[in-house]
Amino acid sequence: MGEVMNKKEEFKEFLKRNSYLSRFVNDGSTTYQKLFETYDIYGENSEVWNEFRNAKHSNIGDTKVTDSVKSVLNNLKNIDLDKLEENISSLEKALGLEEIVLSRSEKKTEKKTSKKKNADIERFFED
Repeated sequence: MGEVMNKKEEFKEFLKRNSYLSRFVNDGSTTYQKLFETYDIYGENSEVWNEFRNAKHSNIGDTKVTDSVKSVLNNLKNIDLDKLEENISSLEKALGLEEIVLSRSEKKTEKKTSKKKNADIERFFED
């Protein structure tokens, strides 16, 4: 049992030194159990780890994009759709009120403009 505990502690240290391996677990490519079994069978100096190292270097840009997408998706999961619907409804009402106010303002402006035109025409014919 002591040997297994030592192996686990060694594996934890190996993971700390090779923190990029956690990315493979986080993206679902592997599990810590599979990594531990590989470590237990082959050790930390095996060429088996080259596969992960090479993938680490080729996926650095992809990881950033994937992390951004994951972040956006997590934010979308946290949105309360009922609150969002209420906010959209409130916004629609506010825009509707603004539209009514603007249309009334335009009508008043049109009346003033037409009265002024009529006054100008009358003044023209009075001369």
